[in-house]
Amino acid sequence: MIFSKLIKPKWQHRDPNVRQLEVKNLDEPAILNEIAQNDEVAEVRRTAVFKLTELSVLDQIVQHDSDKAVRESAEERIKQLLCCQKNDCPALDTRLAWISKSNHTEIIAYVAESGPEVALRMVAIDKLEREGLLGDIAINDPAIEVRLAALEKLSQKSTLERVFKASRNNDKRIRRRSREKLDEMLEHQERPARVRTECETICAKLESLEHRLSDVSSTKAQGSSKSLNSETADLKRLQERWKAIAAYAESQCQTRFVKAQQAVMAALENSQQALDEAQQREIALAPLRAAKQALCEQMDALLIDLKKRQHLAAQDQEEFKQRLEAVKSEWAEIQPIDDQEEELNWQKRFERSHQSVQKRYNSWQDYHHIASALEALCTEAETKLNDNVVLTAEYLKQLQARWKEVSQPTKPLSLISELNTRFEKTLAALKTHLQEQTKQRTQAVQELKKVLTDLETALEEGGLKTAIPLEKTARQLFSNLVGLSQDRKKTLETRLQDNHDKIQKWRGWQGWGNKLEREKLCQQVESLLDTEYEDQNELLLLTEEAQTAWKRLGASGYVPEFWERFNKACQNAYQRYREHLCQQIEALLEGEHELEEAAKTIRKAQTTWKNMGSQGHSQALWERFNQACQTAYEPCRTHFHIKSRERERNFSEKQALCDRLAQFAEETNWENPNTNWKEVYHFVRDMDKTWRNIGTTDRKLKKLVQRRFQAAMQVLEIHLNDERQHNCRVRVNLLGQVDELALHLKTFMATHQEAMTQGDTEAKNLVEVKVTNAINQVKKLQEQWVVTIPGNRRIEREFWQTFRSACDEVFNYRKQQQEALKKEIQSYLESKIDLCKQVETLANLEGDAIKTAPSQVKTLKQEWKKIRLDGNKSKAGPLRKKAKATEAVEDRFDNACRQVDRAYQAQLVAERREQLDRLKQKSDFCVELEQADTLARQETQDDPEWLNVVKAAWAQLPKLDDADLETAIEQRFQQAYRALATGESNISKEALTNKETLCIRIEILLGIDSPPEGAQARLAYQVSRLSAAMGGEERKIVDKQTEVEEIERNWYLSAAPSDQTARLEKRFRQICEMFYSQAQH
Repeated sequence: MIFSKLIKPKWQHRDPNVRQLEVKNLDEPAILNEIAQNDEVAEVRRTAVFKLTELSVLDQIVQHDSDKAVRESAEERIKQLLCCQKNDCPALDTRLAWISKSNHTEIIAYVAESGPEVALRMVAIDKLEREGLLGDIAINDPAIEVRLAALEKLSQKSTLERVFKASRNNDKRIRRRSREKLDEMLEHQERPARVRTECETICAKLESLEHRLSDVSSTKAQGSSKSLNSETADLKRLQERWKAIAAYAESQCQTRFVKAQQAVMAALENSQQALDEAQQREIALAPLRAAKQALCEQMDALLIDLKKRQHLAAQDQEEFKQRLEAVKSEWAEIQPIDDQEEELNWQKRFERSHQSVQKRYNSWQDYHHIASALEALCTEAETKLNDNVVLTAEYLKQLQARWKEVSQPTKPLSLISELNTRFEKTLAALKTHLQEQTKQRTQAVQELKKVLTDLETALEEGGLKTAIPLEKTARQLFSNLVGLSQDRKKTLETRLQDNHDKIQKWRGWQGWGNKLEREKLCQQVESLLDTEYEDQNELLLLTEEAQTAWKRLGASGYVPEFWERFNKACQNAYQRYREHLCQQIEALLEGEHELEEAAKTIRKAQTTWKNMGSQGHSQALWERFNQACQTAYEPCRTHFHIKSRERERNFSEKQALCDRLAQFAEETNWENPNTNWKEVYHFVRDMDKTWRNIGTTDRKLKKLVQRRFQAAMQVLEIHLNDERQHNCRVRVNLLGQVDELALHLKTFMATHQEAMTQGDTEAKNLVEVKVTNAINQVKKLQEQWVVTIPGNRRIEREFWQTFRSACDEVFNYRKQQQEALKKEIQSYLESKIDLCKQVETLANLEGDAIKTAPSQVKTLKQEWKKIRLDGNKSKAGPLRKKAKATEAVEDRFDNACRQVDRAYQAQLVAERREQLDRLKQKSDFCVELEQADTLARQETQDDPEWLNVVKAAWAQLPKLDDADLETAIEQRFQQAYRALATGESNISKEALTNKETLCIRIEILLGIDSPPEGAQARLAYQVSRLSAAMGGEERKIVDKQTEVEEIERNWYLSAAPSDQTARLEKRFRQICEMFYSQAQH
C-alpha cells in the first residue's frame, strides 16, 4: 500500500492492450476525454471514443484527430448519442443546441433522417440542403409536420414531382402542398412572359382609350356622362391591373404606361369639358324637346286610340276631330329648335304621325257609314225574329239583296266581320223560323181537323160534356191559324159553326141533370163535417174539390136553396180547418222545436189562412190564430236576427278578403323577375279556401261580393297564368337542351364506338370526359328545373317524367361505363384470387415437392404484377368501394407467399437436421473408436479380425449429401480406424481446446452462462473477439439457427482425448437440447 501511489493506473500503462482493456472498464468522463484526445495509440483512442457522452469533445475529435478511423468512430458516436441509439444519450435541449450550432453535413443529414424526436428532426431539416434527402424525408417521415418542413425546403422541380407522385394516394396535405409549390415554380418561370404580355395589353388598351376620348364628335354625341363614366371605369380597371404587375414590369413598359396614362387623363379632362358644354346645351333645349316630344306622343296616342277602336260613332268623330286640331294648333305655335337637322327630324316625325292619324281617321269615317247601314239591316232582321211575326220567303230574299247592295271594304275590320256574322246568324234564324212557322201551321190545321172530327163523333154519341171542351179547343186552334189561305180557312170555320149549333141544342137538356148533381154535392159536403180526419188537409182538399165541381156545373140547374145549403156546409168546413190551423200553431208553443222548421210551419199556415180568403172567416179565430203565430214566431225572430248578423259578419269578412286580394295585386311588383311565385300561388289558394269556408251572406249582397271576389281573383289568375306559361316555356327549353345533349352524346358515342371496341385508350378517355361533362351539364339543368306555378297534376307528372327520362338517357351512359368497369374490376379480382389459390396450393406441398415452390412463386409473382388496371380506373368509384376486397386479396397473396416460404424453409431445416443426425450418428461411431475403454477397442485387442467388422459397419451407415462433410467425417473415421488398428492415439490437445471453444460459442450465442471451470476461457475468447472486431475484421451476420448448425457440424467433425470427451459431450448435448426445445416452442 505504501507503494500504491507510485504505481501508475492501467489506463496510463505502457502496453496499449492493457490501456485498451482498462478503458473498457472506465466510467470517469474526464479520464475518457483525456484518453480519447491525447492517447498516442489510435485503437485506444477509438475505444475511449465509444464511451464518451460529451458532444463538444466528440466534435473536437472529429475535427482535429489525425487518424481517420478515430474521426469516423467519433462521428459514429455523435450519431448514436444524437439519435439516442445508446442509453447514455444527452438531454433533448443539449442535442438541439448542438445541432443548431453544428455545420457537419453528414451528421445533420443522419439526424434529419433517423432522429427519434420530431423537434430534433425539425432543427436538422432547417440546416439540411440536400434535395434528394429532403425529398425522401418528405415522403417517408412518420410525422406530418416533419414532412411538411422538408417539403418547404425543396426547390427542385424533379424532387417536387417525385414527392407529389409518391404522396398521391396516401398523404393529401403533402400532395396538395407539393402541387402548390410546383404551381408556384411554374408561375415563377412563366411570370416574365406573362408580365410582358399583360403590359402590352394594358398599354394598347390605354392608347385605344386615348384615341376614343380624343374624338370630339364622339364626346358630343354621348349627350350624358354615362359613356364617360364607362371610360373612367376602364381607366381605373387598367390602373388596377397595372398595379398587380408594376413590380415585375420592364422599364420600357413602365415608361410606355406612364405616357399612355398621362395622355388618357388629359383626353379624359378635355372630354369632360366638352361633355359639360354639351350638357349645358342639352339642359337649355330640354323644355323645348320635352314639349315637342309630348305633342308627338299625343299624336301617337291619337293613332293608338284609333287602332284600338272597333268603330267610330258620330259623337266620337267630332270629339276626335277637336283633339286632332288642338294638337296641330299647339305644334304650329311651338318654337323651332336652332339645329336645323334636329328640327327637321322633329317635323318629319310629327308629320308622319299626323298623316297616319288622318289616314286612319278617314278610313274610320268610311267604315262608320258602312257599319251604320249594316247595323240597320241587322236590327231590322233581329226585330222580325224577336217579334215572332209571320214571315214569307219573298221578304227574306229582299232582305238578303239589300245586304249585298251595301259595298264592304276589301279588308273589313272586326266590326264589319262581326256584323256579317251577326246578319248571317240572324238570316239563318229567320229561315229556320219560317220553316218552323210553316211546319206549325200544317200541324195546327191537322190538329184542328182531328179535334173537329172528335167533336162531331162526341155529338153523334151524345157526349155533351166531352163536346163542350173540344169545341173550346177547336175555337182556340182556329183563332191561332195565321197565314192560311181563305178557302181552307172558310171550310174549317163552317164545320166549327155546325158543331156549335148542335152543342147549343144539347145544352137545353143539361139543366135538369145539374139539379140532381147540386143536391148530391150538398150532401157530400155535409157528410164531410160528420167525419173525423187524421189529416185535416184532406178535409180542405175535399171541400175545394166540391167547390170546383159546383163551379163546373155553371148556371145550368141553379137553385138558390141548394146554393145556401152548399155554401153553409162549405163555410163550416173552412171554419173547422181554421180551428185546425190554430191548434197546429198553438202546438208549437209547447215543447221545443227546430226553429227553422217551426218558422216554415208558421209561414205555411199563414199562407194557407190567407189563401182561404173570407171562407169560414171568424174574428175570434183570426185573433186566436194571429196571437199564436206572433207568440210562436218570437224565438224564430231572435234566431233569424242572429243569422242575419252572421250573414253581415260573413259579408264583412268577404269584403275584407276582397280588399286584401286587391291590395296584394296592387302592391306586388309583377315585373320583378325575383317575385316569389310559389308564395303568390299559395296565397291565392289560401284565399280561395278561406272564401269557401266563410258562411252565407244576404241574398241581395251575395252576387255583388261574389262578382268582386271573382274579379280580384281573375286579376291574380291572369298573372299566375302568365307565369305558368313562362315557367312552362323555360322548362320546355330545359327539356330541349337535355334532348340535344343526349342526341349529341349518342352521336359522339357512335362515332368512337369502334375505336373503344379495339381498345383505343385515347378514345376511351375522350368518351369518359364527354360523358362526365354531359352529366355535369344535365345536373345543372336539373337544378334549373323549378316549378313556380304548378298546373294540372297529371300533366305536371307526365312533364317531369319526360324530363327525367331525357336526363336518364345521359345518366345511362355513365351506368353502362360503371357496369363495364365493375365487370373489369371483378375479372381483375378473380384473376388475383386464382393466383392466390395457386400459391396456397403450393404452400400445402411437402417433401421434395416444396423445393420447386419458390421458383413457381416467383413466376406467379410476375404474373401478379402483370395483372393491373388502367391508372384512371384504379381511382374509380367502384374500385374505391372495393378497396377492402382488394386489400384482402393483396394480404391473402402475401400471406400465401410467406406460407410457401415458411414451408420451404422448414423443409430445408428438416433436411439439414436430418443430415446433422446422420453426421451425429457417424460422429458417435467415431467416438466409440477413438475412446480407450470402448467395446470396439476391447474386441480389436481380442480379435484383430474385428476391424473388418468395424469397417463393414461403417460402410452400412448412410452417406451425407454434403460431399465436404462426408469427406471430413470419413477422414476422422480413417484416423480413428488407423489408431484402432495400431493401438495409438493421434488426437491432439488442440482438438480439446476447439471443442471447448465451440461450447463457449454456443453458450454466448444462446445467452447461457458457462460453468465456473470455463469462465476464464470464455473471457479470453470474448477479448480475442473484441480485439478482432476493433482490428477491422468483418464479421458475417447470420441467424441463430444457421450458426448453431455450423457449431454443431464443427463439433461432430472434431475429435477430443477420451478422458475429456464425456464432460464436453454432456455439456454440448444439454445446450443443443435446450436450443431445439426452445425452437420447437
